[in-house]
Amino acid sequence: MLAKAFVVAMAADIARSDYAKPTLIRSHSREWLIACRWGPDGEYLSLATAGVMRDPNGRVAPDAIAPIHSLFGVLVSESESEAASTFLLVRQLPFPVELAGTFFPADGYARLQQRETISLVSKTRYSHSCGWLDGREVRKDIPDPAPSSAEAMAWHIEAKRCDWIGEFISESILQEKRAMRANG
Repeated sequence: MLAKAFVVAMAADIARSDYAKPTLIRSHSREWLIACRWGPDGEYLSLATAGVMRDPNGRVAPDAIAPIHSLFGVLVSESESEAASTFLLVRQLPFPVELAGTFFPADGYARLQQRETISLVSKTRYSHSCGWLDGREVRKDIPDPAPSSAEAMAWHIEAKRCDWIGEFISESILQEKRAMRANG
């Protein structure tokens, strides 16, 4: 059974590429992400950047990581047999929602796998303008960016769950996985 509610830290490899030609990789980084799945049926996903990994081989997330920029996704498909859930990332929030960090408008997808651990692959691109409202950073979608705009690019993300003190995974899922391991 797939976890429909969790908050986990993930060690991510992020490749940044050209908006118009996403196969043209321009840079790579290792960063912490915070993945959060919630909703009555687990239909929402937020992926937040949480800072550069100081130790590129880190297996345990720092206690104090916090969301910086948050992507938002809506469930589009799920397969128990493949232990996979696919979320469509959005450029505008579909309803008023309070996200941790600054909403980061983007289009693309995020595919979660829940086998031995939670892993993620995401392909996304974005173009936006940055500003401030009531003392908080705001990013707004730009549907047709100028060529080579600094605020328009694509991301290729691969991430795996790491141990973290701030983690929460729906307890019923954890109990089921423990029982499966115990029964062999």
